[in-house]
Amino acid sequence: MTQYQDEAAALMPLYNAIGSHVRTSGCQHRDLCPRVMASALVVDEHDRVLALWEAHYSRWGLPRLLPDAADASLFETAERAAKCTTGIGEVYQLASITGPVDIEFRRDIRGREARLTYIFRFLFRSYSYELPQPDTGHIQWREIRELVPPRIESRLRTEYLAESRWSRHSGLAV
Repeated sequence: MTQYQDEAAALMPLYNAIGSHVRTSGCQHRDLCPRVMASALVVDEHDRVLALWEAHYSRWGLPRLLPDAADASLFETAERAAKCTTGIGEVYQLASITGPVDIEFRRDIRGREARLTYIFRFLFRSYSYELPQPDTGHIQWREIRELVPPRIESRLRTEYLAESRWSRHSGLAV
């Protein structure tokens, strides 16, 4: 599922929960199962990232959504997050990318119990002019280093952003 060792180890609780659900034909985890989300890492021609203001946390974040029944894949959920939550017109993908460029995991503490959340980030390109109201209000183009950890920024710069073969999404399921 992932080519990076640190992410593979972090995914074990998710694999274990899925296995448990299959064996018991349902959830026995009192609503503490790992939650899966998809996030869009949309980069413009100036290598800035499309960000949403998260008022609840008082910070800028990447567009993300929970999958719904209409999404055929996490990739489609991420694409929907890019377009629906920001109003951006069009996003493009790199044909050679067939999966997420990053998997973030975090523990959400609720009372004395913790729930894991996995956020699968997919990379898209777009043009800054595709944003209906550029750089105003709660949607802005921000510097990459403000929104992604240094290891991800370096991965993006060395592996993906230099690539020139970007194309419109062709319905590729991940």
